[in-house]
Order: sequence, then structure tokens, then C-alpha cells
Amino acid sequence: MIFQSFEFEAFLAAAVSAYFVVPKKLRVWVLLAANAVFFLSANLSAGIWLAFSVLSTWGTALLMERTEKRRSRILLLAACSLVNLSLLVVFKYLPIWEGIVNAGKGQGLRLVKLDIAKTFGWAVPLGISFYTLQAVGYLVDVYQKKYTPQKNLAKYAVFAAFFPNISSGPIERGDHFGKQLDALLQKNRRELWNYDRMMQGLIAILLGFFMKMVIADRAAMLVDYLYSVYADGSSFTMLMAAVFYSVQIYCDFASYSCIAVGVGRLFGFELIQNFRQPYFAEGIGDFWRRWHISLSSWLRDYVYIPLGGNRKGKLRRYGNLLIVFFVSGLWHGGAPVFIVWGLLHGVFQILEDCWKNLCRAIGGERKLPFKRVRRLCSRMLTFFAVTCLWIFFRSESLEMAKVCLTNLFTRPAGFLYAKDFLYVMGLEKVEFWIAVCAVLFLFGLDLVSEKTKKETAVWIYASPLPVRWLICLILLLSTAVVGMYGSGYDASSFIYIQF
Repeated sequence: MIFQSFEFEAFLAAAVSAYFVVPKKLRVWVLLAANAVFFLSANLSAGIWLAFSVLSTWGTALLMERTEKRRSRILLLAACSLVNLSLLVVFKYLPIWEGIVNAGKGQGLRLVKLDIAKTFGWAVPLGISFYTLQAVGYLVDVYQKKYTPQKNLAKYAVFAAFFPNISSGPIERGDHFGKQLDALLQKNRRELWNYDRMMQGLIAILLGFFMKMVIADRAAMLVDYLYSVYADGSSFTMLMAAVFYSVQIYCDFASYSCIAVGVGRLFGFELIQNFRQPYFAEGIGDFWRRWHISLSSWLRDYVYIPLGGNRKGKLRRYGNLLIVFFVSGLWHGGAPVFIVWGLLHGVFQILEDCWKNLCRAIGGERKLPFKRVRRLCSRMLTFFAVTCLWIFFRSESLEMAKVCLTNLFTRPAGFLYAKDFLYVMGLEKVEFWIAVCAVLFLFGLDLVSEKTKKETAVWIYASPLPVRWLICLILLLSTAVVGMYGSGYDASSFIYIQF
């Protein structure tokens, strides 16, 4: 059941209606039933793997609370985390290990990205990368006694398997979600209904559909075509492929998070914001404070800080950064392209930090004029660097990434033929300009969000009524009229579901 389907819309309407109609004591069971229906609609095994994660982490957390001995608590934490992470390793990396074994048998080493949904078929565990990190984070928090474990299994299952965010994030925290759940279950119907929150949720859902169906799925057509002929690509075509993939992955992933946040609001929850205009970042470090925020903060709290963070000198800090970004790449998959992509982000962040330290040492930052121009150049340079690194993320192998980057920087003659190739790269003229106009419209929305420091759906709702309705009508009509769906179109799933 994908978000951009009529089945999901009908399911959501039924779940929200039941949630508001039933008595307070039954709300948790409505949420639990909604989680079950959503996962079982994918396949039975998705629910089985999730149920194992829920039961094992819930029981372990209760045992840790009842155990005073530190060593016993550590053993419980390690054992349960290891078992859950082992399942993640099996499903995400077994195809990679299979390639290594085949290489040992003389069949040749082929370490490329593999789709676990196609590899495991019916047994694929939907959202395992996300709910495993969420569950392990919960165990660590309980071990550190940041909060007491949830004793009610139904309530814990709602947190661990909340259907809007569990497939592709954002990765929630136990205390953030649990406090909201307890408060919502105590409210009467009049208190539970909040018109402002509901409207902000609907606007967020509408924005997510626009980003996915009008921009991401349309950009995917151009990207897929250009990457299918990458070996013969010119500088222009590879630049178009790289830029449009930057647009595609942002709109695809951010749209899922946007819809998840909107759906959460319909039930009264405020989920963690996962994106904050990442392409307005003024450096790689700033980019990761804006991109996939829930994963970045998880890696910071449960990997970077336990390793020592920045408390043990610069060399140790840089080493910790490389480990964190190595883990980030490995989390996306065991293929070398993901690991190199993650490590390069770490290297760029270290170089950026060294440059800032040098500027501060010579007092250069205070002496340089044209602050706004420098900030604009910094944003453009960051976007270009991130776009180039996305080539590793999109490529099937390191060899493919090498060819794409080589063509990008060594075949400038392609720019001379830009006009001839512009409308034969997977999108016809009308489709191409629909994508461009939609991207410019989204850029304008993000620019206002950046200036106001408010989430897009929030400031749209807070705008004067004519402005609010104009934006909503543009989002609604463009999605309904030019959205990528209908006869002959197979709606692509969200990119990050495969992770």
C-alpha cells in the first residue's frame, strides 16, 4: 500500500474516522489495527519481522529496568541489539556476501547495488532499516535511564510500528513519541480535534503528493534514461542527469517525510522534521543538519558521541566523523558505492572544518567583504559538491560512477549540442518544462521557509487566506492534472523504502 494510491487514501480516511469516533480507551487499539493493516497489506513476512522487533525490544527494556546490575543491563542491551541488527545485516548485506563467496569460487567479484525487494521477494521486511534503528535507540535510552520503558505493549507497538513513518522515516524517539501518545489518549473528543493542526497536516500531505507525483516521478524518467546511456554521455547530459537526480532524490524522500508528518498530524502527533531546505546549506556539515535529520541525529547520539565526539582532540574528532559517515554509507547498503559516498561526505566535512579553522586563524572571515555574495557562492558550491557525490549514490558500481564523473568533467563539447538533446533525454518538451516550472515553484516555497524559519505547511496555513488558497489550488490542480499516474503508468515506490 503506497501513499500515492487510492487504497491508502481510503484506508487513511477510515483509520482517522475510527480514531475520532471510538472512546478514549480504544484509540490505542485503532492505531494498532491501522499499523497491522498497513504492514500486512505489504506481505505477511513484513508483519512477522516487525512483530519480532517489537516483542524483543519491549521485553528487553522491561528486563533492563528490573535489573540493577550494570553488567547484566549491558548484556541485555548488547544481546537484543545484536539480534535485531543481525537481521538487518542479513537482509541488507546477504546479497553482497553472496557476491564475495562467488568470487572466491572463481566466478568473479561483482559488488553492485541490489534491490532487496527483488532478492528476497515475499520475505522482504518492509522498513527494517528504519524501525531497527528506532528500536535500538529506544533500548539505549532506557539503558541510560533517560526515561522509563513503556510497560503497555499496545502503546509500545504503536510507537515502534507507527505506519506513517516506519517505512522510510523519520526515525522517532521513544520519549518524543510516547509523551504525545499518553497525552492524546487522555483527551476527550473536543480536545482531540484541532482544526489548525488538521489543516496543516492536509497541506503537508498535499505538498508531499506534489513533490512526489509532479516532480520526483517526472525527474526519474529523465534520470533513468540518461543513466542508461551514461557511457556515451557528454558533459551536458551528465550534468543534467546529476542535477535532476539531486532534484529527484530530494523530492522523493522529502515527499515521503512530508506525507508522514501530515498523516501524523491527522492523528494528533508531531513527528520529527526530517528535512529543512537541504539545498540551501552553506557547507557539507550544514547539509547534514538539514538532510535526513532524524538519521543524522541518531548517528550523532548513538555513534558519534559514544565514540568520544569532539571531546578528545581534532584528530580523534576527524576519525569519529569518518566512522560515522562510514556507518551512514553502510546503512544505505553494503555496495562500495554507498560506502564511498558516505566516506567522501566525511572527508569533505573534515576539509571544510580545516578551511574554517585556517580562516579563523588568519582572521580572514572578518576581513572578507560581500557577505551575501560569499554565502550565495558557498551554497552554490555545496550544492555542486553534493550533486557530484549523488553520482556515487545513483550509480550501480564504482566503475559506473567513475565513467559518469569522467564524462561530466572531460566532454565539454556536449554543451554545443544542448539544444538538440534537450527534449530527447527521456522527457518531451512539455513534460520537461512542467518539471522545470514545478521545481521553480518548489524552490520559491523552500525559499520562504528558509527566510521565515518555518515548516512549509505551517507558513502556508498561516498566510493570508488568498495566498493560502492560491498555493493550495496550485498544488492540488498540478497534482491532479499533470501528476504522474493513470492508465499505463506504474507509480514508482519511494526511493528510501529500499533502504
